[in-house]
Amino acid sequence: MSIYLDTFVFMDLLSGSKEIAEKAAVYMKEEAVVSAVLLTELSFHIGRRKKSKIDEVLFYLQSLPDLRIVPVSAEIASLAGKLRAAYFKKIEKKLTYFDCIHLATALVSGCTKFVTGDRGFAAIQEIEMEIY
Repeated sequence: MSIYLDTFVFMDLLSGSKEIAEKAAVYMKEEAVVSAVLLTELSFHIGRRKKSKIDEVLFYLQSLPDLRIVPVSAEIASLAGKLRAAYFKKIEKKLTYFDCIHLATALVSGCTKFVTGDRGFAAIQEIEMEIY
């Protein structure tokens, strides 16, 4: 079974901090799943700092043999909306649409756990959370 890697993991890998990157790098050794919206988020965050590196980073990610990038399907989009509604004003973290697409992708893909550095995900019940 695969794990799901939240965008937070990749942002930590690219943070420039050796200590933070090492915590996130542990998960890159496992078979993992991500949503295609990861590419959107990384393009934005990388583009704010080093526009010239966007294509290089995205190419590298898409070439990782143990990383499966899942497109947003109608099933994932519908489930994401349901998750956002279910948690709306019920937990401290305000789940964004992207957060919910990540969660829905993990669930639809049959992932065993959701890996993130975002402590706000601790209240999510549908999947095992691993917050490093």
